Amino acid sequence: MADYNGIKNASHIRDEITDIICTAEQMYACGIAGSVRGKPRGPNTYEPDITMVNIGKYIAGTHIYEEIYRVHDIAGGFAITCPSEKDFKNPETRSFLEKYLKGKAEVSSLDRMKAFKLVEDLTAHGFAGWLMVASCHGGGSPEAQRITIYRGYDMDTREKIAKCLAGIDEFKNFPEFKP
Repeated sequence: MADYNGIKNASHIRDEITDIICTAEQMYACGIAGSVRGKPRGPNTYEPDITMVNIGKYIAGTHIYEEIYRVHDIAGGFAITCPSEKDFKNPETRSFLEKYLKGKAEVSSLDRMKAFKLVEDLTAHGFAGWLMVASCHGGGSPEAQRITIYRGYDMDTREKIAKCLAGIDEFKNFPEFKP
């Protein structure tokens, strides 16, 4: 949408896209970390690290609304007011739509309309409502994920590291650490 609207190099749009990238990559990184830190559990069974998996689910579920806002900010009002393809195919309205839906010079008005319709479908209509609820609660509520994260996190090791860094204790007293 940013490209088709001719605004992809605007600083505030780059900021929005950067934030979307960060959220997507945080979720991906949690998936990778959950896999790498997982453990085999019997024949043909592998259990991912539950803390990392829940952190990824938490990020996805709590950031979905911000991500949709960012997409709407990039797309603009046409995300919900764009005429239909039927209007575009109507000989009486097509020339007006060609003129007023024009964005970036090398992008056809029809392609720009299709991009708006995708944004509308994914963020503003029935499926979008389902997507928001499923993203927030589909893998358990954010609160359940927070509880699982807190319970599963290795706080003892982090406390030992903090004591070592503060000079309260020495790494050599903890053989599990390899400084």
